[in-house]
Amino acid sequence: MTIFKQFGRFTALAVVGLAAALVSAPMAKAQTVDEIVKRGKVLVAIDTTNAPFGTVNEKMEPDGYEVQLAKRMATALGVQLEIVPVTTPNRIPFLITNKADILLATLAVTPQRALQVMYTIPYGGVKFGVLASKDKKIAGPDDLKGLKVGVIRGGAAEPMITAVAPKEAQLVRLDDPSACIQALVSGQVDAIAENWLIPANIAKTQGSQNFEMKFALSESHFGMGVRKGSFDLLQWINTFVYAERLSGELAKLHEKYVGVPLPALSAF
Repeated sequence: MTIFKQFGRFTALAVVGLAAALVSAPMAKAQTVDEIVKRGKVLVAIDTTNAPFGTVNEKMEPDGYEVQLAKRMATALGVQLEIVPVTTPNRIPFLITNKADILLATLAVTPQRALQVMYTIPYGGVKFGVLASKDKKIAGPDDLKGLKVGVIRGGAAEPMITAVAPKEAQLVRLDDPSACIQALVSGQVDAIAENWLIPANIAKTQGSQNFEMKFALSESHFGMGVRKGSFDLLQWINTFVYAERLSGELAKLHEKYVGVPLPALSAF
């Protein structure tokens, strides 16, 4: 079975589960820029456990690439920013049940997710792969036989690793990036399927240089998400991201917080 068929089957199951969970939830309401400006506050859903995109600094304040981008967006709107903390599994439900106006949480652009939300043009992206300690001999999917491989439940890497992992590998699904990193560092899993920035993050936060990417899975671009029908808000955010890219501010922000140059980003 190809990765695309596997991805489609995985996403179909996820959509069915999400639909069942939202039967009694409030109906999604399209959001406009005028409503946000009138309120004087924009609600942005961010995962603050996903450094360097979203984290909490030494002052116990939200920080990171996406947090700083959200602050610039609020300033451009002329309103206050309220960060709505989310995790990978609940980020889309929080948006479509009206708990946030904008989803800014490393949401990889996929046609399947676009059935639930409207995507902005990309503001970032990462490569995904299988990561493990340097002493692990892992060169490809076949080497995962008999190993425990951690992956974030509902994350971009889950369908990628599901498509290529041999049946002898045990996939351990975890709730967020912090849990995934901790499982790897503590030895609860032998490897994880995650983004290529994880080894640098471990080195920075825990002082360990013992981890590396073993082989690549794919690359993803991140877009912000808004509720379906929010064309006015979508157009404003696209204009904001375009202006930030054109001015070079987005690249500066990415270099400062992510530590690598802003990848080449497409538009749609």
